[in-house]
Amino acid sequence: MNLAWHLHNRNRFPEYAWILAHAQTRARGRQGRVWVSEPGSLAVTLRLPDTAENLGPLLSMATALPLIRALADIDIPACIKWPNDILVNDRKAGGILIEEKQGVFMAGIGMNIRNAPENSVMENFFHLPAGCLNISDVNLSLFDIWRCFLKNILDRFSALTADPAAVVREVNTALAWKNEPVVLEHTKIFDGPAIVLGVDDQGRLEVRTNKGIVHIRSGTVTPRVT
Repeated sequence: MNLAWHLHNRNRFPEYAWILAHAQTRARGRQGRVWVSEPGSLAVTLRLPDTAENLGPLLSMATALPLIRALADIDIPACIKWPNDILVNDRKAGGILIEEKQGVFMAGIGMNIRNAPENSVMENFFHLPAGCLNISDVNLSLFDIWRCFLKNILDRFSALTADPAAVVREVNTALAWKNEPVVLEHTKIFDGPAIVLGVDDQGRLEVRTNKGIVHIRSGTVTPRVT
């Protein structure tokens, strides 16, 4: 992502420009975490259009929606783990990081394609085992997969930025563990068992707890084993 900002500062990185990295050893993740992507994984920085500002805190989830549709096109069901992860088979296969500077938005998109980091590392950060797309039976190169993602982004993103309410509806359709028991941690409002109700128009996670309905702005959500 640093290279993208470097090019932008020199007026050489217009809207929808992108950089695909062969590998990353010190990429940025949510809450300042270091993200590592090995060769064979997808690691892209994409400049979003300036209209991305219309989506506010919904932006990372809105960016995930075209990716989930692209995966569905190659018969890989995926869902959104609030606030910015992509799950495949209940494992974290990808994530999206949004950075904004002076009204310019960059999306860092990471996806494990054929392999995944060691679960001990992923579980320590995200409390979920790592996953990957596992597309050994799909005859697509890494670049072909990115082209599928990019096509869906180009086809849909303008419409999404024009209709935040539609983004909320679509996110709630694709949301992991909706109406299911989860455990909340590090929310600064409520930690403990809850039921996921959905995402509201401010991008907050709405949950039912033993203290009533709570709206979460940040934190960690994991499925509750019953």
